Amino acid sequence: MRALILVLALLYLGPLFLPLTSVQEARRAEIVQEAVRFGHWLIPHLNGAPYVTKPPLHTWITGALAFPLGVSEPVLRLPSLLAALAVLLITFRLAEELSGRLAAFLSVLFLLSAPRFYFFAHRVELEMLLALFFVSYLYFGLEYLETGERKTLFLSFLAFSLGLLTKGPFILLALAPPFIYALIRKDRTALKLLHPAGLLLSALPVLLWYLAVYHRLGGGDFSEFVRVDLMGRLATGKRDPFYHYAGALLLGFLPESLLVLRIRAFVRLHLSDPRRIFVLLSWFVPLFLLSFTAAKFSKYLLSLYPFFAVSLALSAAEWFAEREKLLRKVALALSLLLLTGALLAEIQGNALRFSSVKKARPYLSYPRVYFLKRENYLLIFYRGGPIPVLEGPPYPPGIILEETREGFPLRNEGLRLISEIKPFYRRGRVLRIYSSGGSPGPPKG
Repeated sequence: MRALILVLALLYLGPLFLPLTSVQEARRAEIVQEAVRFGHWLIPHLNGAPYVTKPPLHTWITGALAFPLGVSEPVLRLPSLLAALAVLLITFRLAEELSGRLAAFLSVLFLLSAPRFYFFAHRVELEMLLALFFVSYLYFGLEYLETGERKTLFLSFLAFSLGLLTKGPFILLALAPPFIYALIRKDRTALKLLHPAGLLLSALPVLLWYLAVYHRLGGGDFSEFVRVDLMGRLATGKRDPFYHYAGALLLGFLPESLLVLRIRAFVRLHLSDPRRIFVLLSWFVPLFLLSFTAAKFSKYLLSLYPFFAVSLALSAAEWFAEREKLLRKVALALSLLLLTGALLAEIQGNALRFSSVKKARPYLSYPRVYFLKRENYLLIFYRGGPIPVLEGPPYPPGIILEETREGFPLRNEGLRLISEIKPFYRRGRVLRIYSSGGSPGPPKG
């Protein structure tokens, strides 16, 4: 048993050392890199330009580690891993309080073996940090309902405030479960989690940051935040089915989510205890509300994962309590199998990205490097700082990188093609490396 647990730990630690896996991960990594190298702490920058569509807490936390330890993949991913560990601890404690050690053990295994939770535990992303604050707000809120201790109410609002500083308005979804709980249970104490004064004080740090952004940059960048981060999620040309998130949540926890098929028993189990009702509402209500959005992104479900894992664990622990030893062994072996498969899929799925970026890195060491038309954040990060983007001729002397589709005509505007990397990043894409104005040829070796 201990050997299997050690293997699970190694499966989580190993991916910290992989190269960056996506443009999105590189975007977050580069924002931190520019904060550390150029001092852009108050107003985050991306490729040399202000980037304020997300608040800066992730940059501050990750940058605080990278400043003394250096900008590297393991350091930049460490906050996500630590946040995942904290989420697992809260999940364990919540399930233990509701049903005992077996449910706690199963909830942790169900959660850590969910592929999406596993992937985001070692990515330079906001999602795991946001999940920690989302879960903490509701967990400490439930503790307040149980104990009435003011410190738990304070911790709940503190988590809400940190969630706002991580990803802006997304954490407002966490307000819905206490509200519905108060209506169902006629529990006015639950409304204290929605106290206007507490919410206003919680919002004060992020409001002050937005005010600083507006003062420094003017209204244009703030309007961009409203357009992209708020309205863009609600109204867009892309419209996914209403049931998309429900299906994604169930698929994300296979095979454990098959327990939900006993729907009547599943619901009765949760209705038997007010605390279990709160847990049920903590994932179901946000899931329902998210389903009304137009474009749907499954990563937004990560904040609901811990509560759904607890719901599944409560069901498994009560329905199969007589076979506890067997259940523990099967759950642990299944988790090991799922995580091994997820790691192999991640390495294999990103092999093309790893190799193509590796081939491009020698060209990033030239003194003058430019993009043509389109930037790539992976290349920007591995260069170590901003790369200017050119829209067309005249071209300054240097190396010019053009990412385009295979078969697109070569440039003949005074540029000399010195290399091509194809496929680049994904099938059907190519990175062309041109020289302009007498720049040197391809690197040797």
